[in-house]
Amino acid sequence: MWPGVLVTVAVALPLASIALMRLGSVRMTERHHSRHDTYVVPVAFTRSLVLTMLFMGAMGLFLGWLCSSSVFVADPPEVLAFFDAFIVTTFTLWLVLTRYKVSTFEGHMIVTPFVGHDVTVRYDEIDRMEWVGFRKASGYRDLEVWTNGAHTVRLSALVDLEQILMSIDRFDALPSAS
Repeated sequence: MWPGVLVTVAVALPLASIALMRLGSVRMTERHHSRHDTYVVPVAFTRSLVLTMLFMGAMGLFLGWLCSSSVFVADPPEVLAFFDAFIVTTFTLWLVLTRYKVSTFEGHMIVTPFVGHDVTVRYDEIDRMEWVGFRKASGYRDLEVWTNGAHTVRLSALVDLEQILMSIDRFDALPSAS
């Protein structure tokens, strides 16, 4: 029973992610709309996760087949379980990353976080914004936004924070450089 389930996971999750990617909405940053701009995690990054799942699924099946053919002494279910764990983890990461988006409007923004409900932030209610975490490939760190004295949302540096900051236009809420 276990080898069948492991093979199914190695095949089904990469194919499901490809199907969801192809059938889903086009995940690209939408700018210069008359009412809003939307920023998402770059498609090249999420697509690379899907291709990694596909590659690791094929590699797991190939190595599992070699183990069952006695080319290697490892147990095929153990080999498949290792690759399946990687695929499940990557699939979960892909689902979470494709969910994230920031939509900016004239007086507010709506953030769909990695996990949880949408958060609406009115620009005039922002008390402060703080840079936190490590620098991402964009060169920015994440940005914590505080409104009405409480932490409201964390803007990930995976999206185009520079354009989002231009939309917010509240540079007075950023810490001043010493």
